[in-house]
Amino acid sequence: MSRPKGQTRSRQDVVDAAIRCLQRDGESGLGVNRVAHELGIRPPSIYKHINGNDALRRAVAIEGVYRLTDHLSHQVQGIADHRLLIRAIANGIRQFFHQYPALHAITTAAPIDDDPDYEVAKQAFVAFSHEHLQPFGIEGDEVIHAIRVLISACHGFVMLERSQRFTAPQSLDDSYEWMIDTLIFTLEHRPQSRPVEAE
Repeated sequence: MSRPKGQTRSRQDVVDAAIRCLQRDGESGLGVNRVAHELGIRPPSIYKHINGNDALRRAVAIEGVYRLTDHLSHQVQGIADHRLLIRAIANGIRQFFHQYPALHAITTAAPIDDDPDYEVAKQAFVAFSHEHLQPFGIEGDEVIHAIRVLISACHGFVMLERSQRFTAPQSLDDSYEWMIDTLIFTLEHRPQSRPVEAE
């Protein structure tokens, strides 16, 4: 496929095309050559924006954080009750992970912790989470603890669900709602920070 004369591609175009390839073909579809073909350009043109396959994976993973945050922002619109907000966020995480399984896998596996672009994306997610955890009186370091617990619970459930490890006949949706109820109860009745004991 040839690119129309005069048409340019941005870094965001490259990342969006990479996610389309990823979702269609799985992780094997996430490569410079596949993305170039998707965009109708030659592979060297990709390197103007992203330096190789490893950088492409990192860029996709970071975009995954932004897309998750944006997805959750839409899920909570118009909800005032703080318990319903947490329920909407947890259900939104599960929905997003199931809707974009390959993007979920890359976002949770790519080595991006030392990437400054990831720090920006992470802070956007933290800011969103902080806003909706405030009604529970969660501030400071507790925001990070709460986010870790919420993401870990939802991620773990979805991974076990996707691998069909839940073989009992009881409803998975009911189990997930039970988990959310437990998370809400924990947020409301969490132990307060303990004072440091003198040695």
